[in-house]
Amino acid sequence: MATSLTAAQRQELQDAFNIFDSDKSGQISEKELGNVLKALNIKLNDSQLKTLVVAMDTDKSGQIGFEEFCRVMSESFFKKHSEQELRAAFRQFDQDNSGYIQAGELESIMAKMGKRFKKSEIDALLQSLDKDGDAKISFDEFVKLF
Repeated sequence: MATSLTAAQRQELQDAFNIFDSDKSGQISEKELGNVLKALNIKLNDSQLKTLVVAMDTDKSGQIGFEEFCRVMSESFFKKHSEQELRAAFRQFDQDNSGYIQAGELESIMAKMGKRFKKSEIDALLQSLDKDGDAKISFDEFVKLF
């Protein structure tokens, strides 16, 4: 999958890789991986950490290179969502069950997420997602976000 990444996805993974690669060697060591996982409050014992590195280290160099990192991380970072997952997410936005997300619903969901937007900002967001110009977001338009 790492070869089918877009330039933007590859850059996101490069940025993440650079955070892991604290000594800027171009490789992630077992210690560096352990430090990041610890910072993320992911608890692994030494044996589990070693197993994770071995699983990621396909060229058996003892460290994780960028391509190895991409191979593992892209599968979870850029996972395609099932239609069922997307429909469940759409239903969270479509509060009146009309089959569409309208400006008021979009504003309500954003507010619940702690994001306050002016009416003009909500309208602009809606317009950017609304490809057929009917002032509402259909499921098909919503799916294109993912």
